[in-house]
Amino acid sequence: MKLMFLCLIAAGVLLGTGGRARAAAGPAAVDEVRALLPGIEVGSFTGLRGLEIVYGVRPVAGSIYNVVIVNGRNETFVKYREVIERLAGAGFSVYAYDHRGQGFSGRPLADREKGHVEYFDDYVADLDTFLTRIVKSAPGRCFFLTHSMGGPVALRFVQLHPGRVARLAMVSPMLGFPTAPWPAFLVPPLLSLLDLLGFGRSYIIGGGAWKPEPWDPDNVLTSDREKYEFYQRLERDHPLLRLGAPTNNWVRQSLKAIGAIMAGADRITVPILMLQAGSDRVVDNAAQVRFARWAPACRLVVVPGARHEILMEKPGLRNPALRKIIDFFHQGEAVLETAAERPGKT
Repeated sequence: MKLMFLCLIAAGVLLGTGGRARAAAGPAAVDEVRALLPGIEVGSFTGLRGLEIVYGVRPVAGSIYNVVIVNGRNETFVKYREVIERLAGAGFSVYAYDHRGQGFSGRPLADREKGHVEYFDDYVADLDTFLTRIVKSAPGRCFFLTHSMGGPVALRFVQLHPGRVARLAMVSPMLGFPTAPWPAFLVPPLLSLLDLLGFGRSYIIGGGAWKPEPWDPDNVLTSDREKYEFYQRLERDHPLLRLGAPTNNWVRQSLKAIGAIMAGADRITVPILMLQAGSDRVVDNAAQVRFARWAPACRLVVVPGARHEILMEKPGLRNPALRKIIDFFHQGEAVLETAAERPGKT
């Protein structure tokens, strides 16, 4: 055990702590997104602790229902351009943004390739600001669509701000993830030690800066080569997007947030559709099953054969999954409209 602690400390020293200065988003980032997404209204707002958050809006004339896309780690909403258009075609105005520390948004450290967050609820605060200042949706008319890390961000939002979201569709939510080679019970105290020693802003052991990852048929993300290589080209051509491994503190904060979500799952009553990738090797599917069992209004649907990024999978997997999501949101519309027509309602 002592040897393990010494190895971790040594690794932290070798990796370095990184700077605290912020890598801002700035007008250049907004201009890049505008060029990539013609027809999308692009802007930015100031998030918690002064970081600029880049967002996009695909309005639909006459629509009173909004879908907010809350994406995963190491993603940008630019990646979801086809999903955005499918949702818009189904009658929803679509709002999306890049989390702090990734995509085209500002980065909290001088080394912008470190996937870092000070507190997981910083993500939640940015989502709250986005809804309040940009989306401005009536609570009963707002739906969330999340992927991976976006799942716990949305669930923490629901825990902290009940009643503001009508429905939540989660794709491959990050409700647990592999900790190998370390036993899961040992990871939190080890991360706390590293943070105490000043290595919270260091890359996780074995992690490092961004590097291109050419197509591998056995990759963990998607079996669709075109989708995979599209995002690789996007990162290659737009250095602002590049992100390496997470920091020790990102993992520590994520585990704490997941713990809080699972502990309060029985009190999360918003209707939830959870799509589980049957061949996921990125997140813990068993944790998703536990959450679905505990959350009273959660329906779990397995997509057999899909890898982690279901909405970037081959059409035979992607299209039925997206149809389920759109149907789920339309069901929410029907419930809300029926409620509005009942006697005594205005």
